Amino acid sequence: MLKKLLITTVIGVSILSADAFKAGGVFLTIFPGAKATAMGAAFSSVANDGTASYYNPGALAQFDHPEFSFIHAPWLRGLAPDMYYEFLGWVMPMHGGVLGGHIIYSTYGIFEAINEERQLCGKFRPYETAIDLSYGFKVDPSLGLGVNAKFIHSFLAPPEVLECASQGEIQSGGSATSFAFGAGLLYTFKRAKFAVVLDNFGSPLVYTEGGHKNDLPRLLRVGVSYRPIWTKIHKVLLSADMNKILVGIQEDYSKKGLSWILQEAWKHVGVEYTFYNIISLRMGYFYDKFGWRKGITFGAGVRFKNFQLDIADDSRIYDFEESSNRRFSITYILQ
Repeated sequence: MLKKLLITTVIGVSILSADAFKAGGVFLTIFPGAKATAMGAAFSSVANDGTASYYNPGALAQFDHPEFSFIHAPWLRGLAPDMYYEFLGWVMPMHGGVLGGHIIYSTYGIFEAINEERQLCGKFRPYETAIDLSYGFKVDPSLGLGVNAKFIHSFLAPPEVLECASQGEIQSGGSATSFAFGAGLLYTFKRAKFAVVLDNFGSPLVYTEGGHKNDLPRLLRVGVSYRPIWTKIHKVLLSADMNKILVGIQEDYSKKGLSWILQEAWKHVGVEYTFYNIISLRMGYFYDKFGWRKGITFGAGVRFKNFQLDIADDSRIYDFEESSNRRFSITYILQ
């Protein structure tokens, strides 16, 4: 029906592993931020840039200055040459707490729809977007809490294209809208930080009237970070995360047990070295046992006055040929 339907399928398989295939809204699981990506996306207990509202709304409480980040990713060009991912995030301290949020826009390129009679039904560009608003505050000097709410819209194809491609079997739909909520905490103990995040809890995506309900990728994110060296000249940061898609977890537990659930969760570790708050070098490792994704990530950053420029590459985690999968970030820090 759709000439490039296989690409969409591969994209989903490449991100959500094993029983996590049951989830829709896959774009919500693409990790933004060049800094975070270079560290293997082990970022929930770090979350110290404009992507904080994505990784942990509780981390917003640690900000005392406004910050804005824009991320561009020519994403998985080995699958489709015209795919890309955009992220705009911000942090804004205010009286009593910190307001944050982000906007995600992801597109999978130009598609062609062809029916069984080999007639061209049309060309279109599927896209997905999310708008998040988050709020974080300090319970005490060591504990930050945060909540978020997000609007989600997914556009797969125009109704007239679906009707033509399905030869009248589908006469409406092609897009879906949902709302979701989440919460997170960040606890600081001396040089260590601990994070717990629950996210993407909301109504499912339904693309056609009376159609299948696609649950959002509800997730549990747990993280820890440690600063063994933190001086004016040298800074070293170590971090680790575990992410678990919760869709179908009750069935998984009853049939496969807790051990399988822990094995199926995504594991992340990362390290960052910073020299004089000017140059940063980063490396990480990502492991998704059943989703065929594992390998190193790496990147670097440079800061000049109020601007931070970062780049990262995670192409080595995929099991298909991907020459590069870079994220570029520019952050403006108002101090």
